[in-house]
Amino acid sequence: MAMRPPSEFQRLRAAYHRLTRTTTLVTLAVIGLVATAVTASSMFVSTDLGTLGGGTSYPLALSNNGIAVGYSSLGTLTTSHAFRWTQADGIRDLGTLGGTQSVATAVNESGMIAGASGTATGPQHAFIWTEKAGMVDLGTLPAPFSNSYATGISDKNIVVGQSWKTTGDFATHGFAWTRGGGMVDIGSLGGDTYPNAVNGDGLVVGTAYTAGFEESRPFAWTRSRGLIDLGSLGGHFGEALGVSDTGVVVGYSYTAGDPSYPHPFVWTRATGMIDLGTLASGYSGYATAVNDDGVVVGYTSTIGNAELRAFKWSFSTGMINLGTPSGGDSYATGISTEGLVVGNSVTADGQGLQGFAWTQVDGLLNLDSPVSGTYTQIESINGSGRIFGLKYQLGGEGHATVWKPMFSKSTKAGASVNSHGRGR
Repeated sequence: MAMRPPSEFQRLRAAYHRLTRTTTLVTLAVIGLVATAVTASSMFVSTDLGTLGGGTSYPLALSNNGIAVGYSSLGTLTTSHAFRWTQADGIRDLGTLGGTQSVATAVNESGMIAGASGTATGPQHAFIWTEKAGMVDLGTLPAPFSNSYATGISDKNIVVGQSWKTTGDFATHGFAWTRGGGMVDIGSLGGDTYPNAVNGDGLVVGTAYTAGFEESRPFAWTRSRGLIDLGSLGGHFGEALGVSDTGVVVGYSYTAGDPSYPHPFVWTRATGMIDLGTLASGYSGYATAVNDDGVVVGYTSTIGNAELRAFKWSFSTGMINLGTPSGGDSYATGISTEGLVVGNSVTADGQGLQGFAWTQVDGLLNLDSPVSGTYTQIESINGSGRIFGLKYQLGGEGHATVWKPMFSKSTKAGASVNSHGRGR
């Protein structure tokens, strides 16, 4: 299956995950704030989602009513299919559009699933899947566009993603799809466009490049208003990574100057783009997710550009360093309705990742009791507080896993409703 062209943040995230999943990672120096995490396996109940017959599965989305989707290997490492999982039915193979590979990337509250699959003739196409109709090919933008990939779906069944050419200028354009209107081009700033997330009302956010890839801007798009440039913090590049149902957008934008560094931002229609700054003397950072109370999470460096720490930010508190449970880099990937923050840190042995949760009352909590050779990588958290990610063996198999918090809502940091973001 052809790979979709990545945005800058997607490339950075992939590189970081590759680095933290190798055996050659040099153990990071323990400098700055190190918080001791409570070993809290009794506070979280984990459920192994299994696989479709192969050794590895990975979840990419989890609806508030408990439908998990992602991809799983089959009998060989070179073949993987999209899956759907529920507590009642277990893991289910969604099949393909005729090719050998498929992936489910998003699911809404009605159970409609979006993703991408190889076709019988070779190209990759975005799809939706429903219990009634099965997998439906959404096609691509008009020729010469020949491939597509869905990245999100709203509760109103608006599917967003990107479609690209494999000849000529190899352009990539973002799309929005509805049953009534089909697939429409959401426009551009002269270059490629990459949608990253969509909220419940169909507000799409992502990054749009200018002609020649000289600059990129975070954007917001609606069918009625079209594509809106959200501006910058003075630099040439930026990207919107998440959006709340209340229309709060988060991401990163490079700052002015030479050298220029990415800073996390929050954007609202009333305030425009606000630079969230960084922790301590850090140079750079990213905002990865936001909930409907406008509480933002992400990570920044704290010493130059070397050490990463997860943060939580709100208008009332500013930026708070959430620390690290292991002494290594930490980064937050999601925040729930009630303000439960989740993320990952590089383990003390420097070999992999360890998932954590953070609450206002308890601080940092390990999702599982650390076991030598076993690691966890948290993708994100849904609005109702269920955490999803991967539990894996170094250099070996990994299974999609869901963690259910067992403590009361009163122990969590107050916040509200869903978070729509890439969770990176």
